[in-house]
Amino acid sequence: MTKKLLISSIIFSFIFPFVAQAYSVNIHNVITDTELLDSDSMSLARIQSFLKDKNSYLANYLTEGIGGAPKTASEIIFDAANFYEISPKYLLVRLQVEQSLVYDTDPTQTQLERAMGYGCPDGSGCDPEYSGFFNQINQSAKAIKGDKYLQGIINNGTTISGWGIGITKNTLDGIAVTPVNAATAILYTYTPWVGKYGGGAQQWGGTSLVGKLFQEWFERHYPDGTLMQVDGTSGVYIIKNGKRYPFRNRTTLLANYDPKKIIIVSENELDAYEEGPAIRFPDNVLIRSPHGTVYIIIGGEKRGMASQEVFAYLGFNPEEVIPASWSEVNSVPEGTPITINSVFPTGILLQSIQTGGVAYIENGVRHPIMSKEILKSRYKNRILAKVDQDELEAYPKGDYVKFEDGELVTSDKTGIVYVISNGEKRPFKNADAFNSLGYSWDNILHTNQRSLDIHPTGTTIKIE
Repeated sequence: MTKKLLISSIIFSFIFPFVAQAYSVNIHNVITDTELLDSDSMSLARIQSFLKDKNSYLANYLTEGIGGAPKTASEIIFDAANFYEISPKYLLVRLQVEQSLVYDTDPTQTQLERAMGYGCPDGSGCDPEYSGFFNQINQSAKAIKGDKYLQGIINNGTTISGWGIGITKNTLDGIAVTPVNAATAILYTYTPWVGKYGGGAQQWGGTSLVGKLFQEWFERHYPDGTLMQVDGTSGVYIIKNGKRYPFRNRTTLLANYDPKKIIIVSENELDAYEEGPAIRFPDNVLIRSPHGTVYIIIGGEKRGMASQEVFAYLGFNPEEVIPASWSEVNSVPEGTPITINSVFPTGILLQSIQTGGVAYIENGVRHPIMSKEILKSRYKNRILAKVDQDELEAYPKGDYVKFEDGELVTSDKTGIVYVISNGEKRPFKNADAFNSLGYSWDNILHTNQRSLDIHPTGTTIKIE
């Protein structure tokens, strides 16, 4: 089955629950350069479905294009985005900011003629060269890339009105703004108001409304277990319980995670997650608290040694213990203590000589592993110890071992691609959702259906 067929065969019956969200716009970094200029961020079909989902008048709007041929609003937006190499997401946002055309179900002719607010000063009509929906989209997109905006920053360091990267200026509502990128400088050139979503004039949406709509419509939200990194930076984070946790160093990252699974995100997307304490310790590292308790890190938890006798009995080397501060100790969730009666407290993989079946033994409990894909996902660097089947079955049976959070999995039987998060398998709505979130087809693991069935099905991953 091809990759395209694999994901396009998904059947969907799950709906995301609505979650009320507060939007916080960084007035100095309203959107990134990529968010302004990524012309490939939406296909024609996705633009059309976006307008349809918003119940927009534009979803069924036809008007004249070049040479008088009829074109849909989606086609005009898509063509302009690709010709001028500007994001269709930005064009959609600007249509809403200027004339509410994304949400409006019955706009006036004036709204359509002044769609982008370009060349149409407040209190007067539009220049005929700029009037009309087609002209508004194309002239506005063309201008963004021209000497008054982006090219002006490239050539002279500022736009036509003096906005530039690192240059502090006051907006018309009296707020000092220092753009950190070209996109933000361009937005304030286009609309020199912060507006109510950034603490500015409450009667205007202003440039802060651009940031709010980008967050509301297009900001990507990732499930727990996702590894993410801002393009051009070295820091890597993992999402857990809706927070982002930075890895203290690359050694800690590589000890337990595959860097090929890192997803590149924008700074704004990363900032949407509250930052938790840094992950300093990989699994199987020994740390000592200031009080003297020795812990071993297992599965992201710290498990304390009940006594010095336990530590000595298990054969740990005192020289391997790393001193840790209280903040470092407290940053790791607490697991069950390790006692003298703990059996394989750090876990061991046992394989039946007779059947070839593998199980993970922890604290004297047998956790069966359903496939080699799960074995690779959870214990890729662990050695198997071969034992007789009777010895393996002597351990009481516990829960099945599941895939690691963040894994992309499928089976030939279902044809559905899932991402594992909090032990659940969450299906992608379609190929657009998969691609738009930055996942790689090469990272999908093909496994048997039984290995998928041990994971409850969670909510669908979708865009918009």
